Amino acid sequence: MQVISVNRRILFGVVILALLVLCTVLLYWGGLARNLFTMGSKNIPASALPVFEVGGVKQTSAAKDGHLEVYDGTSWKPQFWSGVNLGATTPGHAPGELSPTKEDYLRWFGQIKDMHADVVRIYTILPPYFYEALAEFNAGRKDPLYILQGIWAPDEQLVGADGQGMDALQQGTIDLFEKEIRDAVQVIHGQLKRKTDPGHASGKFDADVSPYVLGWVIGTEWDPYSVKATNDAHPGLKPFQGTYFQAVSGASPFESWLTQMMDALAQEDMKFGWQHPVSFTNWVTTDPLTHSNEPAENEDLVSVDPMHVSPLEGWKAGYFASYHIYPYYPDLLRFEDKYQTYIDSEGKINPYSGYLHDLREHHKGIPLIVAEYGVPSSRGMAHYGPLNRNQGMHTEKEQGQIDSDLYRSIYNENFDGALLFSWQDEWFKITWNTMELDSPAARRPMWRNMLTNEEHFGLLAVEPGKSPEDTIVLDGKSDDWDRRKNTVSREYPGYSLTVSHDEAYMYLLLKNKTGDWKPGEQPLYIGFDTVDGGSKKADKAPGVSFSGGQEFVMKLSGEKDSGIYVESAYDYHTWQYGFINKMMPWQEAWSHAENGLFLPWKLPVSKPLLLPQSKKKVPFEDVEIGQLHLGTTDPKSAEFNNLTDWSSSGSVIEVRVPWMLLGFTDPSMHKVWRYPYEAGAFKMEESKAVRVEPHLSGNPNPVEPATYKWDNWNKPASHERLKISYSILKDAFGELAKQPPKGAPPAASAATKP
Repeated sequence: MQVISVNRRILFGVVILALLVLCTVLLYWGGLARNLFTMGSKNIPASALPVFEVGGVKQTSAAKDGHLEVYDGTSWKPQFWSGVNLGATTPGHAPGELSPTKEDYLRWFGQIKDMHADVVRIYTILPPYFYEALAEFNAGRKDPLYILQGIWAPDEQLVGADGQGMDALQQGTIDLFEKEIRDAVQVIHGQLKRKTDPGHASGKFDADVSPYVLGWVIGTEWDPYSVKATNDAHPGLKPFQGTYFQAVSGASPFESWLTQMMDALAQEDMKFGWQHPVSFTNWVTTDPLTHSNEPAENEDLVSVDPMHVSPLEGWKAGYFASYHIYPYYPDLLRFEDKYQTYIDSEGKINPYSGYLHDLREHHKGIPLIVAEYGVPSSRGMAHYGPLNRNQGMHTEKEQGQIDSDLYRSIYNENFDGALLFSWQDEWFKITWNTMELDSPAARRPMWRNMLTNEEHFGLLAVEPGKSPEDTIVLDGKSDDWDRRKNTVSREYPGYSLTVSHDEAYMYLLLKNKTGDWKPGEQPLYIGFDTVDGGSKKADKAPGVSFSGGQEFVMKLSGEKDSGIYVESAYDYHTWQYGFINKMMPWQEAWSHAENGLFLPWKLPVSKPLLLPQSKKKVPFEDVEIGQLHLGTTDPKSAEFNNLTDWSSSGSVIEVRVPWMLLGFTDPSMHKVWRYPYEAGAFKMEESKAVRVEPHLSGNPNPVEPATYKWDNWNKPASHERLKISYSILKDAFGELAKQPPKGAPPAASAATKP
């Protein structure tokens, strides 16, 4: 039985590589790449932090007594570390372009620090001005913003061209990783000049931020097939013994490789007379625990055990473990019986805490942090999780509440820190259940896909439009429409229709000329014709005759009886998972557009599963995302709901439709998917216009549609907005600000302690 086996972060990494190479090479050869060698600051402010120094070795942070501690000038103090993960993109840019500016980082640092976060994690080497901004922001502060500096592993070499995994101990892979490690260490000490290399930060790195480095986190979420390939290629390999780190007895070849990489890092750090705590990225898929009811084989195929690595006497900064742990993935969090009945410290059933408890029990004696956790405030969803902690379709308030609950669970299970994923929304992201429709991949950063959950994990919303004043707000008012230039209007008996768009939505404004709208009493039907084909009749719009074939029909009625529906012959969901993959019920009638059958707009959230322990079969799961939410998108309103699709107030109805709900794979280039039964596969074509045709029930005759056209775009406009979840997390972080981990002694470690 086929199971869902899409690795969220490996997929993310592969897309990063593809977009990175394509976009940054184009920029470089197009003469648009910045000459970062000229960007080094001449006046980097010195740190005000006290530095602990013994035997010529400096430290400001250390893993001591099982906790992650910092030096305050007289003693070492343990702290529960609240933080966020920081992305490296802005709209319109691929990750390799490293587009955020110094001003962006300075603004973000202030907002992050204001929410009582004390550490930011970055995944790779960022441009010189990131480190300059960090030094400037922390100048004079005795309470700085620390960083966890990530070092990107050579994923392309580890995963392999066929995705089956490669041996990490190949010399070429070792050389690539060690080069990146050396560069990263030299960067944080302000001692690197790096030549321009597409996809990598380059320039003169002269900002010494070593006092602000809480620790190192090397690598990415390990591909289980690469781990297996490495272990299979070196049976009986003697555990690695280095200068500062060793692999203990029982360590696998892959764990020995990791130990070797951490030892290389430690040796490089020591060249500058510094030591910082070291860790490697890990996640549930390669954790050292056994999950007997995990349905996907690759999710419990191999283990990478941090307890098989140990620092040697000369490495005083110590070592810690870090994991990415989400409440909905993998499926063991839904189906392991012991987690479904686990009672947390607040007396509630909490599968997430159950898993944390087992992980903490395994990692006795070393600091342990959750380096990624969170849920997205997206319009779409990709997976169900226990306790409604789903991978998407959350309001910002729900996002904040769930993230706060996860944060407290991490603290209550005796972890040493929790870093939320993520600080800002990023438009380039993809996810498994929309990625085929997100095409072409290189255009992904050009528009905001509200159905792709991965784009919406941030506490900082990145909205379309140059400013809030440039945004259409669904609030029953039309003054914001008056400011827009790109509109098309058409008059109808008793009302008018105006259409507009931005990088995320198509918008509709319907103004009643004879009184107030009463959609609950007199439904409004709206057809959307995007390509040739379709049906002039729709079972979801009884009695209505459209002027042309429709791909989508919208019904605006009551608060719980409104939705958008897709012509069955155009429905990619039932074609792929019913007709092609036989995972769900399918009807022959759906393949014929002339039948006028319109289906609920759905996304898959899980393929069929077989639970190995209980032998229970879990059927294919999907979720209807075409149901339309009535509300307001005014952030100043107490009724604000980011999931709102339409509002109705008096004589004004406003609607916003995410581009993908209208079949667009890339609205910036007018790309839509073709009728799949005719094409025989996923193929795209150009939509020259969207013809929007409204009908009031009781007025069935065809009317002239409003034909809406727009120009292609290559430079999307955007602005930032702190989500409601920001304030909720700010309160949660504030409750534990500067507090030691649960169970840690309140007294600090003596400063003279080795």
